[in-house]
Amino acid sequence: MVLVSLPVLDGTPVPPMTVDKDDRLLLRELIADARLSHRELSRRTGLSLATVNRRVRRMEESGVIRGYSARVDPEAVGWHLSVLVGLRIEKGHLRAVQQEISRDPRIVGVYDITGDWDGFVVARLRDRRDLDDLAKTTLSGPHILRTSTMVVLDTVDEHAIVPLPPSGGL
Repeated sequence: MVLVSLPVLDGTPVPPMTVDKDDRLLLRELIADARLSHRELSRRTGLSLATVNRRVRRMEESGVIRGYSARVDPEAVGWHLSVLVGLRIEKGHLRAVQQEISRDPRIVGVYDITGDWDGFVVARLRDRRDLDDLAKTTLSGPHILRTSTMVVLDTVDEHAIVPLPPSGGL
């Protein structure tokens, strides 16, 4: 069993929700195909339709299921360049800088990390000019002391979907 407690958009914490073996069954199916109807989820999991409806709604409301989306090939829609950027941020400004950076639509991930850097950014860009613009605007804002940009030469493997960890008995 896993306890999950996530804040809602306004920062108010949601009471913890227990993710049990039946929720995991539903999540496993939805991770594989988020377009499955509740009726099909019921058929595949052996849970009643009412149970599926109730559990999926509860997982949506508690934030376990954050939404549903299509997996899109970045290059097919114009993102031809991916970069990873290490950030050194002035002490006391980490969260504010990370929040500001995350507003740029080219940024697909902002991470607070340990090690030599204070934060790490993953971005999708159209081309070198777009990278130049990102570096001179979003990544050179106030309180950013230093950056180190690495251009991705080839994406060997990428998982945009969060897999379920081993169940540990569930």
